[in-house]
Amino acid sequence: MVVFVAVTTMVALAFVVPLGLLVRAVARERALDDASRDTSALFPVLAVSDDPADVEIGVSRTPAGSAGRLAVYLADGTVVGADLPASGEVAAAIDEARAWTGDVADGAEVVVPVVRADGSTAVVRVFVPDDELHEGVWAAWLALAGVGLALIAGSVVLADRLARSITSPVTELAEASHRLGGGDLAARVEPKGPPEIEAVGSAFNLLAARVDELLHAEREDVADLAHRLRTPL
Repeated sequence: MVVFVAVTTMVALAFVVPLGLLVRAVARERALDDASRDTSALFPVLAVSDDPADVEIGVSRTPAGSAGRLAVYLADGTVVGADLPASGEVAAAIDEARAWTGDVADGAEVVVPVVRADGSTAVVRVFVPDDELHEGVWAAWLALAGVGLALIAGSVVLADRLARSITSPVTELAEASHRLGGGDLAARVEPKGPPEIEAVGSAFNLLAARVDELLHAEREDVADLAHRLRTPL
């Protein structure tokens, strides 16, 4: 049973661990995709206007902007939205028009440059906190852990039933053998269990029946011999 449980545990871990890592990766990608959509929502606004009031309205209509996690850096240095100090990635986006997505302290960021028709560059920056990156991960991990434990528990029950199907007929066969050895010629077993064990039980019953027949024939021969010895010729 221990081997059976150990194998099932390894199989469950081989299934649960990669799936748990996949769930975490999917949750992260989903959060970053949401941040990218928020940046894209500001492209039409920045394409036609760099008025901070217009940009502020666009920022407020995005989930990240309403949560205070989105900032827009205009070409004149004005910051609209969240009060996020310009980082090196923001400066690189302004100078090189290069987008960037990566990890920062306590989360991740999406930095996207927007080149306007007049050649100026505005930058949209969205901060994604760790709780957004890992949203739903713990619940999924707990569910996976429950599935793994259920598999292991099921393997224990299955192993116990399998072991009983083998050990019970063998134990009964051993007890019947002891009774037969002790002189109980009526000792028999009910053949059951796996085919091999069932065949052994049938063979034991045939052996016991044959022993009974031989002993019965021997008693008859002894009785006949004793009768002849008592009877004069």
